[in-house]
Amino acid sequence: MKQITRLSLVSALVLLAFHVGSVASAEIFPAEGPPGTTVTISGEGFGDFTNTQDNRVEFQGVSALIQSWEPDFILVKVPLKAISGPVMVMNGETQREAGTFTLQAVKITKVTPSTVEAGALVTIEGEHFGNTAGSRDPNTMFGVNQVLINGIRSEVRRWRPTKIEVQIPANAKTGDVQVRLASSDPLPDGSCCADVAYAVSNTMSLKVIPPIAYDPHSGPVGSKVVLSGQSFGETAPKDGRISIGGKTVAIAQWADRTIVVHVPLNAESGALVLHRDGEDRTIGSFDVVTTEVNEFYPQRGPIGTLVIIRGKNFGIHSEGGDTAYAFDFEAANNGVEVGGIPAVIHRWLDDQIGCR
Repeated sequence: MKQITRLSLVSALVLLAFHVGSVASAEIFPAEGPPGTTVTISGEGFGDFTNTQDNRVEFQGVSALIQSWEPDFILVKVPLKAISGPVMVMNGETQREAGTFTLQAVKITKVTPSTVEAGALVTIEGEHFGNTAGSRDPNTMFGVNQVLINGIRSEVRRWRPTKIEVQIPANAKTGDVQVRLASSDPLPDGSCCADVAYAVSNTMSLKVIPPIAYDPHSGPVGSKVVLSGQSFGETAPKDGRISIGGKTVAIAQWADRTIVVHVPLNAESGALVLHRDGEDRTIGSFDVVTTEVNEFYPQRGPIGTLVIIRGKNFGIHSEGGDTAYAFDFEAANNGVEVGGIPAVIHRWLDDQIGCR
């Protein structure tokens, strides 16, 4: 009797050792992540796949969508309502623990820049975004990870676990930035698929401002520069001004969609900045170029003669600008000089001027 008892005890210990060894060989990877993460469970003795009701993987009682099942390999997606803790593999009446999974919440920590124009790129930094945004097809049964700007979906340019780069859509408005991770769960019978749901991050505010274009981007002293945009106001505010290279320029016109300025005599190349309502906004940069006159002809002629002046960086002719050129023009045989007296402009190009 003692011998039988001893043999039974040894057999039980062997079976227990086999069972513990089998459980110990199971591995879950990754062991942490947000909902929607694809998880691999590797080990032995999972058995063959029979059906979605008998073959299940549960995260603390929450069933996961099974993508692949082999006796030594199971692939699942972490369900939206998963809870951190042991992950159980079930095959009929057999149940075993495959490891422990820690659920991580998606979180935004920084959005740069915090003020942008539509079409600009924005970098979102944070935690647990996942390795990829997923399929580009928004109709896929597994869904696509998203970034919303005030509820408007933005175009993802780059997606990494801690950093996302998106392009602000043209119809975006000032509001909250939110990252949404798609998580497709199984139906109650374990089959695919329940409607796509999302795990959402915290939000951070982003200010979207109307774009401002300007033309030209370079020119000589006296050049007219036109800023085009919207909501400038019908008249300039008390602190409304434009500067180029840190120097304030003269404003020739200020309307709700257009501002016209002239490059002053003391201008230097640098940032083109709009200041209003106590804030500076850099529109771009303006390059102040030097005007050069290479030749003009004819050298002599009566009053009214058409004179052609060739060179470069003459800019765009503007009646209200400071652009002016003086030439010693001598009338034939009568000793009359034309200098300092405004000529009538016939044609003005950046490299050629015709005047009388």
